[in-house]
Parts: sequence; C-alpha cells; structure tokens
Amino acid sequence: MNANHNQRILYAAFDDEIQLPVLDITHPLFNASIDEQAYHLSCLKSARSIEALKKMPGFIRNLFVKMSNVDNSYLSGMRTLLYKLGSGLSREIKLGFRDKWAVKQTSFMGLRIRLRDLCRLQSKNLLPQLKQFPERNLCFFNIAGGAATDSINTLILIQECDPELLKRRKIEINILDIDLYGPNYAKRCIDVLQQPGERFHGLDITLNTVHYDWSQPEALLKLSLERSGWIQLCSSEGGLFEYGSDSAIIENLNHFFINSPADARVTGSLIFDRVHVNPGYLGFTEFIGVQIRYLGLEGLQRILTQTSWVLEESHKIDTIYILFTLKKAW
Repeated sequence: MNANHNQRILYAAFDDEIQLPVLDITHPLFNASIDEQAYHLSCLKSARSIEALKKMPGFIRNLFVKMSNVDNSYLSGMRTLLYKLGSGLSREIKLGFRDKWAVKQTSFMGLRIRLRDLCRLQSKNLLPQLKQFPERNLCFFNIAGGAATDSINTLILIQECDPELLKRRKIEINILDIDLYGPNYAKRCIDVLQQPGERFHGLDITLNTVHYDWSQPEALLKLSLERSGWIQLCSSEGGLFEYGSDSAIIENLNHFFINSPADARVTGSLIFDRVHVNPGYLGFTEFIGVQIRYLGLEGLQRILTQTSWVLEESHKIDTIYILFTLKKAW
C-alpha cells in the first residue's frame, strides 16, 4: 500500500452495524494527526487557558465541561478510542458536534502519542523473546483494555519488523474489562485484519473478553496459569495505574507474578505526580471532574516495594504521561 494520505482505511462493524475505522498507528493519517511540537506548545499554554476559563461566566464553563464528554468521572473506552483515531482516520464517521470539536483539539493528541509510544515500548520488549523462543506462544493480558488498541498495534509493529516472528505460534489477546463495547469492537477489528490480503491473514490470533473488576484479580491468576510456558505481557494503558488504588495495583501485580514466567513483563501508563505534572493538565482534569491519579514515578516505585516487580525502564511524555516496563525482581 502506498504510504500517503489516500491509503485505504479498514473499517470494522460495531454496535448495530455502525462502521468504525480500525486504528492502525502506522497509517499515514494517524501519523499526520500527531504534531509533537504543537502538542508541546499546547501543554505550555494550557495552564493560562484553564485559568482564563475559570473566570468566564458559569454557563460557558458548564458548556466546556459538557463538550469534554466526561461520563461518571472518566472518559469512556470508546470515546477514548475516537480521540485516538484523530481527525484523519475518523474523517468518514458521522460525528456529533461535541466529538467533531474534540477530535481536533491539540490537547487530545497526547492520547495518540501515548498509544504510539507504548506500542513501540511493548514491541521492543517482545521482539527479543519472540526471536529467542520461536516455539513459545504469545499472550497479552490487557487490564481495562477496552478496544485493546495497544495490543493490536504492538502486533502490527512486530509484524512490520519481522513477519516470521508471529507465524506458527498461537497468539492471544485477553481483554480484562468491565465494559463490553470496546472488546466487542476489538474482536471485529481482529476479524477484519485476518481477512485474505490483510495484515493478520494466516496468523493464529484469538481475542478473549474476560469480565474483570481489578479489585478482584483472581481471574488474572488463573489465566496466567493456563498459559504457562507462553510469553506473557500484562498491560494497562490509561487504566489501572491512572485510576486504580494502591491496593488494587499491588494485588494485580502480585496475582500476575505468581504464575507468569520468569521473563514476563508488565507495561502501562501513569500520570506525573501533582508536584511535577503539567499544571494545565492538572487544572483541566480537576475542572472537568476526572478522578484521575497523579501517581508519578516515585509513587510507582513506592508501590513496587510491596511486590516482587522492579522498574526496568520508563519514558516521559511532556510532563503528563509516564510509560514504563516492569520485570520480575529475580
């Protein structure tokens, strides 16, 4: 396929035959939706913007909160997916006014950068294991995974690097979530990508949905045991480490540790602590009522002392997001 803005966009049926694009971070329209310099400048200006908004009349402030599409103190998985698509990949979707406005906002570009960078991090971690162990199957456990865009795109990056690494082995994406909309869409995406002529044609990929409450992580313990001997990656982008309590994070890490192999990895995203986070982001989330955690890297390190995991590497995105990889302490 030609690497230009006219490259074909794949669509997957979702919820009563509505067609949504398959999110592919290698698509030129996805890459065109990221301008890191513009995002950085937006982050620098955001603090002043929020302060100005706070001084505006109440009805304008209420309108802004409504435009931000926050439900029950968090951004839903499918709405997050829409903002990750950006204006390019979502150009053929019939959107309401609020969503049309939101997908064009530079502030939501951070979601696309976070996804892209996490997929790069995950593929970098998996490539050596896949090369070393061609006989082992590959398993993803995606906590609060929604549409599993990070797992799917990690596979896309691995395939682009070396397509032979995914052949002749079983691949599983297990989405552990309380919401079924995102996982249902993810399943349709895998089905489309496995069609003749598409990226995953001929690959043995299974997507499983597990109804999962991260305050009760026993299912993770069982699933990991059932995939004993597989290459295992547990991830949570915009989920457990951004919204979960200390005890929930500790319990999930400890449950995954017990049955996972020695070379298992945990990846995820978290937010800078309150002292160091971008003040505009802090003001924005508090203004619209998102109940997010400002855990920071020190907070993660503190939590890890109550587990048998250690920080392997981390990557910062504009004093807002921190991406990380954990490995077993031994």
